[in-house]
Amino acid sequence: MSAPEAYDDYNEYDLPQCPHCDGGGEVPCYCGGDLCVCDNYGYATCRVCGGEGYVTEERYDRYMENQRRNAEAMRKIMDGSKP
Repeated sequence: MSAPEAYDDYNEYDLPQCPHCDGGGEVPCYCGGDLCVCDNYGYATCRVCGGEGYVTEERYDRYMENQRRNAEAMRKIMDGSKP
C-alpha cells in the first residue's frame, strides 16, 4: 500500500494526509460525561496525526493495514453468526 497522491497545499514535507481525520487534525468526540476531553460531544485532537493533519508514509500504511485487518475480522465474525 502506498499513500494517496492528493496532498494538502500547506504540507511542506509532501506527506500523506491523515486517513483518520482526513487532514483536518480533529475528529468528532463522543465521550460525554464527567471525564469528557472535548466539551461534551465536540471535537478532539486526532490520535493518529496529533492534530497535524498529515502522517508519515509508514504510519499511513500501518493505519490502513490495521483497518484492513479489522474489517476482515468483522467479516469473519458476521459470517460466523449466520444460522
